[in-house]
Amino acid sequence: EINLEFFNLSRETIDVSLKPLNSAQMKKIILITICFLSTASIAQQGSWYIGGNAGFSSRQFENNSNVVQKFSSWSFSPEIGTFLTNRLQLGLGITTNGSKQENINNNRENTLKFGGTLYTRYFFGETAFKPFVAINVTVLPGSVKYTDLSPNPAPSYTGDVFSFGANLNAGFAYALNPKFTAVGSFGLVGFNSNSYKVNGSEKSDSGIDANINTLGNRFTIGIYYTFKSAKE
Repeated sequence: EINLEFFNLSRETIDVSLKPLNSAQMKKIILITICFLSTASIAQQGSWYIGGNAGFSSRQFENNSNVVQKFSSWSFSPEIGTFLTNRLQLGLGITTNGSKQENINNNRENTLKFGGTLYTRYFFGETAFKPFVAINVTVLPGSVKYTDLSPNPAPSYTGDVFSFGANLNAGFAYALNPKFTAVGSFGLVGFNSNSYKVNGSEKSDSGIDANINTLGNRFTIGIYYTFKSAKE
């Protein structure tokens, strides 16, 4: 048996029945909900953040049910940025990007790039969940290695690669609390150019691609920390 006097309570003070909420209680609940959802709608102009994102993609191409090519890529990009206005964001990422491509004719191409990404994002909405559209410009110099996978392989050889991209992407930001925000981004369309120097010869390719972004992956996700708030 529970001694209610120990808790400084009487039996008359305990009411476990369910009662309809009055108008004042409903207003209080609605106000608390709005305050929670509006975590990210406070003034952000002048705030600074650090963070980063990472991504991975893998796909394969088939011909008559036979795999003729496998391709995978990954990226990692620590970032720093600021809000120029309450909706307009400007950031810089130090980007590392790697990819591997294996072909049916028994060769493999490994690429590793390191460079920078400059981006701007425009946010919509007034709640903790905010969609955005963005423009990214990326410069990525790096190296490429070709490996012969045939039964009697030729020696491997390496070369230089330089990539440039200017792309449009979209995504969302969700404020976990006033300091931490989760950001997801996926590529829409953009222009990409690659040039190669291998064994004294040069080649290049460029074009407009869909469903990609400057980081080389279809979808990336990251966490951002606001180290200087707008009011500080």
